[in-house]
Amino acid sequence: MDSALLLFTVHGYDPVRVEDVAREAGVSRATFYNHFSEREEVVRALFQRLLAAEVPDHTRTNLPPLEQIEHVTIEAARGMLDQPQLARFLYSLPMRQEALLKPEDEATPAVFRTIHQLLETALDRGELRTDVPVDLMCVHVHNALEAAMRAWAGGLTDEPVERVRALVRLSLYGVVAGGAGP
Repeated sequence: MDSALLLFTVHGYDPVRVEDVAREAGVSRATFYNHFSEREEVVRALFQRLLAAEVPDHTRTNLPPLEQIEHVTIEAARGMLDQPQLARFLYSLPMRQEALLKPEDEATPAVFRTIHQLLETALDRGELRTDVPVDLMCVHVHNALEAAMRAWAGGLTDEPVERVRALVRLSLYGVVAGGAGP
């Protein structure tokens, strides 16, 4: 995976072939295929690596679940920023997170499982609308995190953590002043 990341970073994703990755890693194509069936699996594994950080347990705090989600996503962004080469590469790809992670995959990163659990808790406590499924709410928060990281990778912001904070708040609370709704 390290060899693939190096090649992808230097040459871009599209021009790099399986043969190139195998040669850079000092293995045969057959050995590559023993571990991955295609380049996309390497990217998926790299994304898993990027999001592999432990998620701080905010459940022991007195913070409401929605505030905990904000903290969890910010910590996830900070963890990704600790791996800037990997984060820039992955968030520069024209692939969405949904393409890299399958919701039914048991290897779903802890940050996404935690967000889902916190949203369910907020729903159970009556803090969320009941007409929007929790899975859709999760996608909305995941997209906020992804959009912030893409903005950083694309040079649109030098403050990715603040962008995450703003977009997650927007996802959770909307744009209506004073919490007024329909």
